Amino acid sequence: MLTPSSPGRSSPPDGARPRSSVPTPSLLTLLVVALLMALSAALAPPAAAVPPSDVTIDDRADAVDDEALEDRLAATDFRREVDLAVLVIDVTELDIPASRDTALNDAVLAHAKQERPEWMDGDKWADGRVIIALDPENRILGTYGGEDVKLSAGGFENVQDEMRDPAQDRDWEGALVAGAEEYAELLDQPWWQTTAAIGGALAALGAAAATVLGIIVGRRNARARVASARPGWDRVRAERAETEAAARTLPAHSPYAEAVLDRYQRYLTGIEKAEQLDQQIPATLPWAWGLRGHQRRASKDFSRQVERLDAIDDDVIAANDLLHRIGDWRSAWEREQAPLRDSLEAVEGALMRSEGDLSERSPEEQAAVDALREQCDRTEAEMNRLTRQLGQDEITPDTALEGLDTLTAELSERAMAVRELGISRMAEDEGEVELLRDASVYVEDEEVYDRTLRARRHQRLVADGAAGSDGADGYGTFWHVSPILWLNTWHSQAADELESHRNPSGSSGTSSVSGYSSSSFSGAGSSSRF
Repeated sequence: MLTPSSPGRSSPPDGARPRSSVPTPSLLTLLVVALLMALSAALAPPAAAVPPSDVTIDDRADAVDDEALEDRLAATDFRREVDLAVLVIDVTELDIPASRDTALNDAVLAHAKQERPEWMDGDKWADGRVIIALDPENRILGTYGGEDVKLSAGGFENVQDEMRDPAQDRDWEGALVAGAEEYAELLDQPWWQTTAAIGGALAALGAAAATVLGIIVGRRNARARVASARPGWDRVRAERAETEAAARTLPAHSPYAEAVLDRYQRYLTGIEKAEQLDQQIPATLPWAWGLRGHQRRASKDFSRQVERLDAIDDDVIAANDLLHRIGDWRSAWEREQAPLRDSLEAVEGALMRSEGDLSERSPEEQAAVDALREQCDRTEAEMNRLTRQLGQDEITPDTALEGLDTLTAELSERAMAVRELGISRMAEDEGEVELLRDASVYVEDEEVYDRTLRARRHQRLVADGAAGSDGADGYGTFWHVSPILWLNTWHSQAADELESHRNPSGSSGTSSVSGYSSSSFSGAGSSSRF
């Protein structure tokens, strides 16, 4: 047996220096720049504190204490003088439907035209004017500003976001103060104090650190992958002669052996590939910084190849044991039965999912459920009979496997009948019928089940066109190696997809709406629901 120190692997020439593990200059530059940006944002001088030159409170909904609120708003620090106005209103009092997207925008504009013309300057809000609006009854927030003090669309939304929590708690004064303070924070904010700048600096710093860490971790993980895969590679090579002998002696006329031989051809190709990859990896693994560059890629491919080969050689040997009833054939036979055994254990859980409200089940659906239960009882009895006959040499392994296939097909057909009647009950139209039939299903143990001789044979039949994936080989309308587990998972997936179809995720009600019903006015600002 070859060992990791076996000759033949290439090694670095004498005197060669290992590649430095120090980050590249560009990476160091990125780290320095990101750090400087973060420091500049954190250490920037405080902004100028300028209270509003005028505070106006129009509470048409009688929801706040005007005097107390005015005192709190007057203490807000802006970076320039502004005229701060607060409007609390019920939009329906102005004959504006609350359901209209621009309801509060239109109400603020209508109020300004009627009561506060100084808030306006033609088709814009007046310069220096900041307006915070609230409709407690219809749960709408609004923020507006003159052209010289307007925020970006995202800025207006940020103000409303700050107002939303206290508004949801019915703290109307707190919501208005939070809006004014956030507006003051965002207005004329230095670029290095913006969320984008700070976020960008932190993101750059994080990306640079993650890159360095990724390189170190990637190298060490690659080394660990190889260290873990090499014992398996040694085992594969040690069992190669046994695997080849098992493949050569598979029964020539067994339909279950054909798919195993296909898999064996992939095994031979995989052996060659693994040998090539092993040559690209140092015989003695570097401990400090692990593997680098192409060696990391080779380590990943090598590990996958070894894992695949280790599974295939076990499958080939197990198939030969079972088809000749030699060696550990009983374990191989148990693996062939496992999908059906697991199905039988899951039948009651699957039927509980399928039954739903007992009062909603039709007689046809009840009959299908009863038929499935009866089929499960027959399946268990027949599997026990096949096991006994195989052990007593009364039937051949191929006959026993064909018996399991027949049981699988019959159980699949019963499971499909339950599913179809469940679809008829659940679906409200043809579109939902198709949705439920197409629901994606992944059985947790499917990869293990697919290693059985029976699953390999069926996949080969489908690939060759001798059987359709819908069971056109005479196995009914549906064929799955573990029918009840498939049905159980289908019920869960189908219910989720039907719920998503009927209740698609939509607006959370917090998206910001700009604009006014009147096309002649275009002042900056927006509103949103809370």
